[in-house]
Amino acid sequence: MCFGCLKLPERSAQSALAVDVSPPASFELEGKPFCFAGANNYYLASKPRPMVDDVLMAAKQLGFPVVRIWGFLDIGSLDGRVPHVDERGDAAGRKDGIYFQYFDPATGKVAYNEGPDGLPKLDYVLAKADQLSIKIILVLTNNWYDFGGMDQYLRWFGRTKHHEFYTAPEVRQTYKNWILQLTTRKNTENGRVYREDPTIFAWELANEPRCRGTGAGEPGWDNGTIVGWADEMSRYIESLAPDQMVSVGDEGFLDGGGEHWAYKAQDGVDHEALTAIQGIDFGTYHSYPDDWGAGLAWGDRWIVDHERVARRLDKPAMLEEYGVKVTRDERGTIVGNLSRRLQAYEHWNDTALHSGASSTMIWMLGGLDTLHPAPSGLYHDYDGLTVFRGDETAALLSGIARRFSTGAPNCRVARPSNRAPSPFVRVRHGSELGSVSMGWASPGG
Repeated sequence: MCFGCLKLPERSAQSALAVDVSPPASFELEGKPFCFAGANNYYLASKPRPMVDDVLMAAKQLGFPVVRIWGFLDIGSLDGRVPHVDERGDAAGRKDGIYFQYFDPATGKVAYNEGPDGLPKLDYVLAKADQLSIKIILVLTNNWYDFGGMDQYLRWFGRTKHHEFYTAPEVRQTYKNWILQLTTRKNTENGRVYREDPTIFAWELANEPRCRGTGAGEPGWDNGTIVGWADEMSRYIESLAPDQMVSVGDEGFLDGGGEHWAYKAQDGVDHEALTAIQGIDFGTYHSYPDDWGAGLAWGDRWIVDHERVARRLDKPAMLEEYGVKVTRDERGTIVGNLSRRLQAYEHWNDTALHSGASSTMIWMLGGLDTLHPAPSGLYHDYDGLTVFRGDETAALLSGIARRFSTGAPNCRVARPSNRAPSPFVRVRHGSELGSVSMGWASPGG
């Protein structure tokens, strides 16, 4: 279906009028409002430095001040007695020879790789980002098999049910140990302790946590399972790194309000309950209407509904992942669906801006590949969603980034902070600012 042929929801006449309301919660940096468009990249911590440099330089040039990355890479045991869950790694379960956590059968515990093929790779990403004044959202584990994640934790301890990641005591403690390992880590590149590093925008509990993400249905969980886990883990991070924010990383499934499955707390994900947790600083949601069988016009309502939740909770909501696939030929040239993608990205970001959003994050930003390049010399666009510096999508998104940084209504009306400026990104709650006259589309209108 042609996205340009769909009749999109029009803003009401009332939404174009100035009304006195409490502004949405937003972010602040160095005492000033901080609105932005950013990007995701999952592979940085496992790639050579030239690849890291290229992606982060692309982010800088495109005007993306925040990049979300994987901060995990988990394998089985080094001797092979505990299998690796990600079969797309090498024979040893590693990604291009890199791994962070592994199971040690001799001790019955998980150990950490401090060698040059381990955690120092993550150190470099953070140090390079700091040099470029880019903030990093650091994701702590994955719902999916990629790079190990939750199911690798389960494999370490002989667990088979996916929800046991949230409930099994030994698994929860091992995840807490990983939190402690990273928050207290001293960066080998610049000497900064992670929890004292303002480069870290936020610690994210997981990428797309679900209770039923990798297998058939299983008993033993309900819609409160992930909420209870997220409450415990966010409080733990807060106790270790009080200057840094914490987010969940959920896809934003809502419990009620629509017929689509994303409005039925799919797989135990209740976005509003998760975002309401005291230790969670901002809400996250993802949007892939094509893959979710919803159609692109559905994405408008998805954005507005999450801004409604954000207003109720007085916390920022981040459209943290979104994408429309294109097709490419053998040379990597886009040959299909580009105009549809561009229309969707422009419209969704316009909707986000006019709904009072502070940020959106594209999936995903890629760059050159020095290991296994496509014919273009770039990283393979494996999922049809990758954006590269210099292409038409990147040009559009760079313009959107400028709109967020200089003209986002949410930041434009923000009053001066009464707190001392901080190099750490913080939440500025709408309730702290009182009512102001605003003229953007109200999420309730």
